[in-house]
Amino acid sequence: APPAPSLSTYASDYLTNYEFGWKTSWFDHHLRYNGALFWEDWKNFQFSFLGANSFTIVRNAGAARIKGWENTLEWAPLMGLQLTAGATLLDPKLTKDFCVSTGSNGQPLPLGTAAGDCTLQNAVPAGTQLPSTPKFKGDLRARYTFGLSNDVQAHVQAALVYVSSQTQALPPAWANLIGNTSGYSLTDVTGGIEKGNFSVELFVNNVFDKEAELYRYSECPVYSPLSSPAFGGTPTTLGSPLCGARPHVGVATPRTIGIQFGQKF
Repeated sequence: APPAPSLSTYASDYLTNYEFGWKTSWFDHHLRYNGALFWEDWKNFQFSFLGANSFTIVRNAGAARIKGWENTLEWAPLMGLQLTAGATLLDPKLTKDFCVSTGSNGQPLPLGTAAGDCTLQNAVPAGTQLPSTPKFKGDLRARYTFGLSNDVQAHVQAALVYVSSQTQALPPAWANLIGNTSGYSLTDVTGGIEKGNFSVELFVNNVFDKEAELYRYSECPVYSPLSSPAFGGTPTTLGSPLCGARPHVGVATPRTIGIQFGQKF
């Protein structure tokens, strides 16, 4: 059966962003440093989960706050050599208690363990980290361009990206069952030549053939979020964790070697 009317609709969410940024240039424009500090207040933010019969349900989860710091550094120490580094730090948290289960009025139940209150499995206390949001993400890139002749240019490049671990569900009990993705790093290298409007490039993606976890999920409700009077049950009724199965994991594309040709028009 599809979701009940109380869960089949959801309200708009609103994001208010406060930001302070800067752009700087040093050493005769050979070094640039740009950055920003921001604070985002997210009201009625929307998130989705699997409900009964694996129907996707979208809910509004109170309010959240995201604090962050973005940085980009570009340096040209030599003719043709460009070094770039970037880093983003985030602190994404829920700022109000929230319950996935609802009462007979269709509203989220208050947190607690007594009958009529939200179960621990469906409770999301204030301060919970938002899912699918790494606390740190960084990248490094080095690119060297040089001439082979008057009309032929060549380049080589290496790039590294790192992403920290992430939770994969909003309620902590669900997130514990599904498990967090592990932090990972991926390295790509390329090299190519360009003449006039034509170019050819050899690339190797995921050089070290790492099995990086990009996301984790369950094909069925982790716990029954609809165990409430509105659905003919009681707030303390639990579903079957992960349907008795292991969570699914999405991984990065394995090492890929290829060649590509290009033409400008």
